[in-house]
Amino acid sequence: MKIPYILTLGLFAVAACEPFIEEDVAVGPLPAPPQFSYEVLADNPNQVVIRETSTDIFDRVWSIPGARPETSEKAVDTLFFPRAGTFTITLHASINGGGTSSSSQNIVIEQDGVAPCTDELILLAGGCEESSGKCWTFSHAAGAVTVGPTPGSGEWFRSTADGLQGEQYDDKFCFYFQNSSFRYLNNGLTIDPFNGYVAVPYDPPADYTWALTPGGGAGGELQINLPVGAFMGVWDASNNYDIVVLTETELIVRTPFLNGGGWFELYFEAAD
Repeated sequence: MKIPYILTLGLFAVAACEPFIEEDVAVGPLPAPPQFSYEVLADNPNQVVIRETSTDIFDRVWSIPGARPETSEKAVDTLFFPRAGTFTITLHASINGGGTSSSSQNIVIEQDGVAPCTDELILLAGGCEESSGKCWTFSHAAGAVTVGPTPGSGEWFRSTADGLQGEQYDDKFCFYFQNSSFRYLNNGLTIDPFNGYVAVPYDPPADYTWALTPGGGAGGELQINLPVGAFMGVWDASNNYDIVVLTETELIVRTPFLNGGGWFELYFEAAD
């Protein structure tokens, strides 16, 4: 018996509308949380060494709000906590064999920190006395701001002599020894790189701190660490600055773009 043509089409239509049900895919268990330790240095209770102790980590990111630096990708790193308080250290890790996991530990810092007195600190902050402080301003020489795809490159932009805006030249970036305080003094206006490089009102926080991290730079340079949100020189830079030159009168630093993709080199001179 022949099946009518219309009925045949109907059978195909019913078959086409049947839902496709994919078999369940087995998902393995999440990796165990990464293990790490921290050690407070005996000669400075505000310096802490963090160290991953798991052996199966191939990539990691530390998050330590309140420390300097606040983030790190090193398996072992040294932190400086400028303020007393309870802080959370979190390790986000990618595990060999697949998967990511994280773990956290709290640490109590008993007292406000005193930065170790080094020759570099004396050059940057003017000394190791409670009254010590030193401010830096953009140089009027060519190359006060240089921009390129990698640290030290400048093929994208290089400012000419006196080529910055007046609101940039009157900015001061000040480092104080007491309480490791950092102040950005901008006379009320800051150049906004996110909206046409115009001067806009900006009131920088007064409670920023700073720290120096030996070997923290991209090439192992001494690094200036500011809190997340703080910046030195240009608003669209990161909060970490690799020191290229530091003398009594000159400071040249390199820092990546705030959101990655390039690097600044910034040339400062000691303020009068």
